[in-house]
Amino acid sequence: SRDSFIKNTAAGLVFWLVPYGLSLLLLPYVFYKGITTRAWPMILSWSALFFLGTGGTTPYPKMLLGGAFDVLTLDRFTFWATITQLPLLGEFVVSMRHGRLARYTREQFGDITWRLAQITLIVSYLLVSIFVANLTKFRKFQPDPINFQPIVTFLEKDQHSRWRYLTLGFGDQMAWLSAQTTASSVDGNYHSARRLPEMTSTPVERLEGAKYSGVPGIGSLQQFIAVPDKYNLKFIFSNDQFYDPLLFFSGWHRLQRLENGIMVWEREDIPPMPEVLPRKEIPYYQRVMWGIVPMSAIVSALIAFASPVWAPYFLWLLNLDEEGTGLSTGHQVRGRVWRLLGYWFMFVWQRISGFGRRAWLMSRIANVWRAIDGRLLRWSQLPVSDDTPPVRWQVWLDWARQLPRPRPATPTAQHIRLALLVLIVLTAGASAVNWYTNQLRTPAAVVQAYYDDLDFRRFTSAYARLDPATRPAYDQYLIDLSVTGGMVASYGKLNNVKVDTLAAEPERVELAAHTDWVTSLSTYQTTQNLTLMLHDGQWVIEPDAVDITVPPEQFFRRAEIGYVSTGRRRVTTKPTEFGDILDRPELQVLSSHLVKHNGRYSVVGELLNTSSDPSDVTVTAFLRDADGKELIRYNAQEAMVHKLLPKEVTPFRVDFEGVAGAVLSDTLDLKNFKPGAYTPPVLTRPIASFDAYAKGVVTQHDLDRNLSLQNMQITRNADGSAHLTGQLLNTGTAEATIPHVFLTYYDAENQVVWVDHIYIRDAVRPQRMQPIDILLTPASDVEQIGHPGALFANKIQPDVDAQTAWRERLPLPPGMGFASLRVSVNSFEGTSL
Repeated sequence: SRDSFIKNTAAGLVFWLVPYGLSLLLLPYVFYKGITTRAWPMILSWSALFFLGTGGTTPYPKMLLGGAFDVLTLDRFTFWATITQLPLLGEFVVSMRHGRLARYTREQFGDITWRLAQITLIVSYLLVSIFVANLTKFRKFQPDPINFQPIVTFLEKDQHSRWRYLTLGFGDQMAWLSAQTTASSVDGNYHSARRLPEMTSTPVERLEGAKYSGVPGIGSLQQFIAVPDKYNLKFIFSNDQFYDPLLFFSGWHRLQRLENGIMVWEREDIPPMPEVLPRKEIPYYQRVMWGIVPMSAIVSALIAFASPVWAPYFLWLLNLDEEGTGLSTGHQVRGRVWRLLGYWFMFVWQRISGFGRRAWLMSRIANVWRAIDGRLLRWSQLPVSDDTPPVRWQVWLDWARQLPRPRPATPTAQHIRLALLVLIVLTAGASAVNWYTNQLRTPAAVVQAYYDDLDFRRFTSAYARLDPATRPAYDQYLIDLSVTGGMVASYGKLNNVKVDTLAAEPERVELAAHTDWVTSLSTYQTTQNLTLMLHDGQWVIEPDAVDITVPPEQFFRRAEIGYVSTGRRRVTTKPTEFGDILDRPELQVLSSHLVKHNGRYSVVGELLNTSSDPSDVTVTAFLRDADGKELIRYNAQEAMVHKLLPKEVTPFRVDFEGVAGAVLSDTLDLKNFKPGAYTPPVLTRPIASFDAYAKGVVTQHDLDRNLSLQNMQITRNADGSAHLTGQLLNTGTAEATIPHVFLTYYDAENQVVWVDHIYIRDAVRPQRMQPIDILLTPASDVEQIGHPGALFANKIQPDVDAQTAWRERLPLPPGMGFASLRVSVNSFEGTSL
């Protein structure tokens, strides 16, 4: 609702056209009727609401609302405007039936036009209502209904309710899940009493739909999944695969798929919630105000609206007339008070004493009802004419009265005018339909529609846009699409398509389609050249050539080591016994440094799992001031391998972030989704030192290492930039959907000075290779900060000397500023569950 409705027409449809509906055609009459009658205060309020409801279409709502513009949902103003204009729309109906509009229409256009106009308005109103009621049938606004019983059962068993949970892709149904379970969630509706700074300082409606909220949305979600131990967040129920890569590379693993199709993600080594949650103490006077002021306001409003009933008695009591003139003495007021009390006392006594007379009681009730009904009837009566006395300062009404009024038209003129109106309407409608259909038939429109069909998985429609003479069979087309995986093909969402013409002939056009794809991790821009042919008056797309290479072996076998944790050795409902808990793996932090890259503080280093068991590792870094007090803490998120095999080494990088949306710079571009959005932390004191902590638990998840890098070379370009080239080889039996390459840079003393990571766009199928070309970071982009740091891990005596020479490190050219480079590879297999 904060978008420009001209640029974002979908938002204009939902937040502007749908609420107003057919009343948009009557807005001129609404404004005219309000400004020319005593309803001008209401029309001024309506104008302000109408203006604010336009959102970002004009810059003025943001100028008026200031910072509240980025937090408020502005459709509330549109809703209030539609309610405010209802009395004036009622005036239009009265005037159109037997008022000025009716007389003018019948005099100038005839009775037929007058009746046709009314019928047209009624039919149009019904059609618009039917369209709005079925709008969700054309484009879904909410996910399909979810069976929550498997989720409730999962939270109830094994004391899972001791941790908080989060839902993704549930839509409005997340509130219904929360109502069925006693487990707590970190998420909530925007109108609920949320207290977390990550939620209260941002315009994020809900975390479950964070991808629709721009920088603050995905930034808030990343903070929750990167530091889940801060919120006791252990389980995520995902109904949207868009977030799967972000969850996996943040250290979460897929636990199981429930019977209703919801994927359960888990983060290990998360402490449960405390038995007694902290609660903010509200001052006593505020609690009293919340209990008294709202109800008092309602009662006061009812008393004010009932003033026509009690005001005459009150004036009589004060011995005043309707104009408020005359003075009352204290003796007179006291006498009338006693008379009034005595009258009501005698009235109640007489009625109680005669309660047994049922007929009398029923007649009295009927009399009271007739009195109330008669008064309501008198209040609701409309004037004979819709004319209202003008207000003195409305001088334009005097000018309007001086204008000559049109004379009634002759029957011939009325028929001619009716024919002209019908001709204008039909011509305008036919022109609009013809223009719209021609726009859909252009080569650029065909290409945009093709990518739109692929984005929304409408494969039948996409296949129909291919050239029938050269396209494969439909089944083969679906197979070719299914074997094309990767970040974009499997988890990308189309954000924009721009088409440029390369060559144009009467029946052949070559176009370049520039597509912008959005994922939860990064954005990708691709360019594809397409050829379109004109067949039978329609432009069709020539299909692309497919990869016909085959792996060297028809059937491949691979031996691997499997890990499983049995958990409780005895099946029981009791808590896990101490003897069933595995010892924590021993970890060693080889080195760490505090650096600054692009204005962002980071702690980089290297970690070794010295244990004989695989480990799920969490690395936390602290920044401290001169007094040793904590300034900020954060966990390593994407820039490390969280699941380590025995004796495996991983680089890590902790990027410190602030609360997303807490600064104005985060709200300047809310309409654009930016994966990897960064919010700088607010540091009130200078940094004096840092700490790096590493902890882990034994794990059995995501331990496949099927990717390897071969034929690596480092080349220098003419501009001095260095590139790493090579080939990714998948030696496993499953597709590596998203390859993840880590680059660890060392200085001459074998200390880690920078860690970088890159996601490869295309998947690597089993027994196939994928070429890569990665731009290396120069040392001039990384600022080394010489603050002392402390390393903490559950390893007393180091097993590995940091000065040990590693054969897997590549020497770098002298001009780069780094001594050597280590390359490691991890991958996300999207078909595990």
